[in-house]
Amino acid sequence: MTGNISSYGGDALIVATRGEIDRVIAELTSLDAWLRSQVELEDFVTDPVRRVRLGLELPPLLDRISRVRDACAYAADAYFGTEVEISRELREAENLDVQNMATGFAGVGSMFGILSETGVAANLVSVRDAVLPPTSIGSLVERLEATAALGPAWLRIEKFREPASPVSAANGLVAVSEARYVVYIPGTQSWGPKPGQNPLDLTSNLSAISKTGFAGSERAVALAMKQAGINSTDKVLLVGHSQGGMVAANLSTRFPASKVLTFGAPLGQLTDRFSVQGLTVEHVGDPVPKLDANPNPLKANWVTVRQEIDGYNPLSQHELKGYVETAKAIDSSAPSGPNCAADELALNQERNLVKIRNEISGFAGKAAGQELFFELTRLP
Repeated sequence: MTGNISSYGGDALIVATRGEIDRVIAELTSLDAWLRSQVELEDFVTDPVRRVRLGLELPPLLDRISRVRDACAYAADAYFGTEVEISRELREAENLDVQNMATGFAGVGSMFGILSETGVAANLVSVRDAVLPPTSIGSLVERLEATAALGPAWLRIEKFREPASPVSAANGLVAVSEARYVVYIPGTQSWGPKPGQNPLDLTSNLSAISKTGFAGSERAVALAMKQAGINSTDKVLLVGHSQGGMVAANLSTRFPASKVLTFGAPLGQLTDRFSVQGLTVEHVGDPVPKLDANPNPLKANWVTVRQEIDGYNPLSQHELKGYVETAKAIDSSAPSGPNCAADELALNQERNLVKIRNEISGFAGKAAGQELFFELTRLP
């Protein structure tokens, strides 16, 4: 059994701090008190006509103020509820500088021949044509799972061409196509402290969370993308699980036309640099997304989805097969009509999720494309 999915972020119109909403509530409370003070008994003696009119008009006005104030309080609780929950889980570690800690561990480790970065390579293994495009969050994570099952350090890149608007040419309007790419990046596959041949390892974990462009896995994926013909201005959907999600988010800082879909990945360290559209999926009991010691921010371009699933084993909470089921729940989610005015914010959050879900699901278009498989390696 699994719980309902919850989401937050994705709309600039409602991105605000809890303090700002609390100040609005305080102002409404002050206005309520001031209006009530205008109909004290002694005021009717000095200006009876105006006070009587005010007394008649005041009740419905006070009722409206009360409704708006209550709606603000409800909205703040609903919108910030998930973030507050995450923050509470991390309260004891709220001052941890995870990026510097990771850099420090890597630095000390390199002195002893462990956790040290190396050169990397990406080797094209095979190419397959007539590949149908993914059309849902579920199909994207299923392809990610299939990529991880191929063997150590395999990477999958799909290339599709989506018809664009016609352009003028000497002989009239000519339909042109633009390439769209989907890159599937698996999670950590090697946990030894000493780097081996697989760059999807513990060393890359520390490197990826410490800074962008440094991890061996990230550099290897970037090499494969270059071999696949992907330029920095191309439209790319980066899909990753765990470390692969960190690599996807890190790469997005250099591909401004990209979109990001991650599962069970710590991304809070990229709060100030994450500028593309992203959908982050987390299980409440999965410890890995919490490793950055920062909740995902409330940003217009970033939607975070969380779901509580059965099981107390943290490893099972992090497994990709569990995220496949969560992805299917996201695919089937739809906004429900608000029961009252205060539910409008919750409805808007659902709309944000549906909007970005549809954009990512339909990213590859409808025409068949090509599939490229790479093997990523560390160099001795």
